[in-house]
Amino acid sequence: MNDDTALAQAQSFARLKAHTDRIGPVYGTEDWSMFLYALVKMQTPLAVVELGTGLGATALWVAQAMKEVGVGRIWTIDSGQDWPAILGHSPDLFTQAQRGMDFAGYMADIVAGFGLQDHLEFIGRTMPPYPVLGQKLDWLFSDFRHGPNDILEILGHFMPRMADSSSIFIDSASTSFPSYALLELLTAQLNAGKVPGMLLRTTAPDQHEALWQQVRRSRYTLMHMVERKARVQNSTAWLKIEPADLRPYPTAPFH
Repeated sequence: MNDDTALAQAQSFARLKAHTDRIGPVYGTEDWSMFLYALVKMQTPLAVVELGTGLGATALWVAQAMKEVGVGRIWTIDSGQDWPAILGHSPDLFTQAQRGMDFAGYMADIVAGFGLQDHLEFIGRTMPPYPVLGQKLDWLFSDFRHGPNDILEILGHFMPRMADSSSIFIDSASTSFPSYALLELLTAQLNAGKVPGMLLRTTAPDQHEALWQQVRRSRYTLMHMVERKARVQNSTAWLKIEPADLRPYPTAPFH
């Protein structure tokens, strides 16, 4: 990397950091988005889906990291139904021009403003139904709903569509006891080679075999990431899917 490229990246980083420090606290994503930025730089996921855009902090940082490593795309999906209320209680977070836009316009404005069009696509729609993008996903981040039934619906739809080595992040699930308990029990059953009936019933029939094949070939690790901050949205459950093997993925020589 030459000096001009390094300087341009540093300036983009500083500008994006200032932006997300301002808007991030609305949904509690100002620190989480930085964590994902670092993880993208380490793992270079190619296909990422985010359910629930918030104000775009997470999607922007994932796309910024993808831009820096040169590969990857994130699709972020939201109906924009909270946009009028956010404008009503926090108008100073936005420019005068943005205050006159709908949510899709706001997203287009910030994506273009940070030069991330090649790596970030906003899809304005209600959910469910959940999208089918026609390719295996490396990451799924759900900041949409985190009740047990919602989690089962999301997992039933997306698990058969995840790459062999992939991650599913579910916002707020670790600090909601019913969701925490569901994920703990589910992970244990998956690692025992079982697909619970409740999960199978949320999976489309044409995806049953793909789900069974994944469970047979995979191991699952559940991590609860909890912030030391006194706010409602202060946790993320990370379900990591890896090929069942005798060494970690991606494979590398032992030392």
